[in-house]
Amino acid sequence: MSAPLQVRANQANTRISTGPKSRAGKWRSARNARRHGLSLPIWSDPSLSADAEALALALAGPAAGPELQCRARTAAAAQIDVDRIRRVRHRLIAQEFDDPNLWPKTSQASWKFLRDLMRLHQLLLHQGLYIPWHLRSVLQFLQTPDRAQKFALAISNLAQQLAILERYERRALSQRKRVFRALDAERYNSQRIRRE
Repeated sequence: MSAPLQVRANQANTRISTGPKSRAGKWRSARNARRHGLSLPIWSDPSLSADAEALALALAGPAAGPELQCRARTAAAAQIDVDRIRRVRHRLIAQEFDDPNLWPKTSQASWKFLRDLMRLHQLLLHQGLYIPWHLRSVLQFLQTPDRAQKFALAISNLAQQLAILERYERRALSQRKRVFRALDAERYNSQRIRRE
């Protein structure tokens, strides 16, 4: 028999790993996929389907048989799906850090600012180190509570959205791996049949 502590831990893990039970929770969960448009199949978007067709032709070759063409289309759709998720992630990051109130007015070079911010954080972890002059402006930026709070909220919001996209990407990468293995196996079979 399980100990009461183990039972509570198992119940807590079950609540985390299972989906919502209420009607409102299920509705909210179903809308998550629609927010970024990642629940739509590749073939429903004309530009994505054209990209997938071109990639499938390149993967299978012009003289491929129908089975190899079918596998190549599936593999191309999986690759385009991974690319689509990565474009959405890039767009989310760019939108989150596009707010001009988030960055110091002296420098709009946001990526340089992030690099300096990380260097400053490392220096502050080891107290007593000299902080270079060009990093002191970053320190003054962080001491302004309004901007620091906005920056923290932006990072927190972005982390939540990226966690959702990570699940989509893991699923898409797993599917891409599976279909490319099937494509390679079909390619090997068709080459073997031609040799015989």
